[in-house]
Amino acid sequence: MSVEANKKVVTRYWIDFWNEKQGNIISEITAADLKLHFPPGQAHQPPSLQKWFETALSAFPDVHFTMHDLIGEGDKVVCRWSYVATHTGDFLGNPATHLKVTDQGINMFRIEDGKIAEMWMSGDSLGLLHQLGVL
Repeated sequence: MSVEANKKVVTRYWIDFWNEKQGNIISEITAADLKLHFPPGQAHQPPSLQKWFETALSAFPDVHFTMHDLIGEGDKVVCRWSYVATHTGDFLGNPATHLKVTDQGINMFRIEDGKIAEMWMSGDSLGLLHQLGVL
């Protein structure tokens, strides 16, 4: 696949999957054996993308991502992102605060056969917990 085609897959991940809440496209954009890589100490270590999606939307149903940079080379695409969301549901055992929160980070994706095969995520997990008053 071309770098531009790989970027389109990643754009669908942010825009269609997250912003438009189209959870049903998960099998269209991710490999069945998708590997998620989260940094040690990350507040949330979901076992699957589907579980992460469900957990995030139950706590932050209005989450909206902005892609600031989208860079591709070979089978890799890197995106610098930010989001804004309102904490209206339980998150990691913490009840809703109704606070508006923001976060930013960088994800790297490896695309194989037109689907996300691996994803590395680096965001400000501690900053999010601080905004929620957990820390």
